[in-house]
Amino acid sequence: MTTRHLLFDIDVDALRQIVEQVGATQHQYRLAYSRALKRTASKIRKQSSALLKSGLAPRKMKELQRRFFARRIKRGAGLDEMSFWFGLNAIKVTRLRGRTVGKIPPRHRRRDKRTGRFIPAAQRRQYVARFEPKGQRLLPQHYPDGMVGRTSQGQRTIKVRHPLTRRWREALIDIAPALHDHLEDTLFAECVAVFMKEFESDIRRRVKHNITVKPTSSGGY
Repeated sequence: MTTRHLLFDIDVDALRQIVEQVGATQHQYRLAYSRALKRTASKIRKQSSALLKSGLAPRKMKELQRRFFARRIKRGAGLDEMSFWFGLNAIKVTRLRGRTVGKIPPRHRRRDKRTGRFIPAAQRRQYVARFEPKGQRLLPQHYPDGMVGRTSQGQRTIKVRHPLTRRWREALIDIAPALHDHLEDTLFAECVAVFMKEFESDIRRRVKHNITVKPTSSGGY
């Protein structure tokens, strides 16, 4: 399984400059920091869903949303951290929107007279199996050793034979090359900017309205 695990760094000195500029208390600082982390994770999740929808064109978004995790790392007395994890392992072609190109080969009826088992075809016509994904980030995939067939639900798909077990299984399409660098260069590169914007907006609001200036027995608002 291919995964991408990213931890983004926050300039604490820049945060403290904002705190001093607006005149916030230490408690307001920690609460604004915590809220900014939460909102940043929510925004990155929404942006990643939009990126996956256009880039991969999944039949069901829930299939790919389960691959994204935002994990909060508790640091006790220190400031918490946030890391993002995204699973980039291959996905079945039927889970993506696209066109399956190729003919379903006919089945022969030859059987061994002694055992009654099917006899392997002496010569099999080659049917080209190709999948043309609808997603903008994916390229057409060819399966030289595959064949077009149908799933148990009757959906057209491409099947390939396992080299060891010789059993047929549904073909996979590798999404890592299409998303690996794209996620890091576009989506996660914005994490720090999104966090800083959320933090400054939240702490200015707290100072302006005098919200949670000091800790209370109920733990804040």
